[in-house]
Amino acid sequence: MNTNLTRRSLMSLALTLVLGFSASMAPVAPAQAQTQAQEAQPANVFVQEFSQSVLTEIKSRKKELLADPAKLDALIDKMVMPNVNFQKMTQLVVGRPWRAATPEQRAQITEQFRVLLVKTYSSALAQVGDQTLEVDRLRAKAEDTDVIVTSRVIQKNGPPVDLAYRVEKSADGKWKVYDLSVLGLWLIDSYKAQFQPVLAQSGVDGLIKTLKQKNGQV
Repeated sequence: MNTNLTRRSLMSLALTLVLGFSASMAPVAPAQAQTQAQEAQPANVFVQEFSQSVLTEIKSRKKELLADPAKLDALIDKMVMPNVNFQKMTQLVVGRPWRAATPEQRAQITEQFRVLLVKTYSSALAQVGDQTLEVDRLRAKAEDTDVIVTSRVIQKNGPPVDLAYRVEKSADGKWKVYDLSVLGLWLIDSYKAQFQPVLAQSGVDGLIKTLKQKNGQV
């Protein structure tokens, strides 16, 4: 079995699940429930709630969305993208060259990387069946603003697959996903390994061109 291919497939599945499939969360103890009600929404509740909202929309329009990729992309752009910190994700993927990039280059890289992930999400969504995402109770302090939410994919015809998500609380108090891990491989590390050779050989402009080619824009 090709391990790299398996990991890439599962990464697509993980991206789909965190951004749009049914989530169930471990029950919160009564003593914790009252405390959490008085505080900002916990990160694991955030993952659960927005995943469920997207799932509901997709279920009600599944045939229509799968028949028209443009409509599916529009739904993802509207309901999913606000919950992901793409600028931070892109900055971490690009690494050191990000600091030397111009504002225009940064904007282009961020946009092209967003388009790439939308395409990945769209294609994976069409292939996913009855998997669900089980989200764990959050193990973090109430004041933490950058946490890891652990979970697992539950599937009928295979063992559970452990997933983890890095989420960060923005200045307005809202959580956003900026990285995810499956089988020990983080999405940022995976894309960084793909992009670094291009950056080393052709620089930031070369990466922009490569991303546009991947997205069918060149």
